[in-house]
Amino acid sequence: MDDIIQIKCPFDGAILSVKNQPGIESKNVTCPICKHKYPFTQFKRVDKTVNTGDDPDTEYPGGNGHNDEATDLGQLNFTIGRLKVSGAGTTFRLKPGRNVIGRKATKSGADFQIDTGEQRAMSREHIVVEVKKVPAKGFVHYLSLFKEKVNKTWLGNEQLLFGDVIVLNHGDIIKLPDATLIFEIPDDEATDY
Repeated sequence: MDDIIQIKCPFDGAILSVKNQPGIESKNVTCPICKHKYPFTQFKRVDKTVNTGDDPDTEYPGGNGHNDEATDLGQLNFTIGRLKVSGAGTTFRLKPGRNVIGRKATKSGADFQIDTGEQRAMSREHIVVEVKKVPAKGFVHYLSLFKEKVNKTWLGNEQLLFGDVIVLNHGDIIKLPDATLIFEIPDDEATDY
């Protein structure tokens, strides 16, 4: 049994080195980068040859020891993205931190509320887009479900499941039960018409 194993954070993709000890599968691990706590079983084990960075204990995704298969963050951007409601002409500008998106309702806690008319298949708090800044790499946008029991939600052709944390890339299509969102990274240098 190896003394030290490397695991990948399910939220931000950071590679962590932890001591391999009996019963580790039943423990919780807190990522020092994103501060999220997960059961050890949610972390993916990483081959030790992946981490070749200067800091063997932790590294930022995309750092010196970056391996595209182990810590793929997609497109890193220095601009915070936005969500455009397809066909509605509504755009939500995301902010750093946690952005909750859901159906427009009187008792909704969503930061961005989508008017679905009489349709109620979308939850009042349906998805979360977490915007994190990775030093020297820009902003990374993570998509996840707000709660375990929501109607089917898709990113492209892949169903999003509770516990999934997916990095968004420009042009990604999020299919909610009553609306379709397009994730965009605005071009700050584009000419306004």
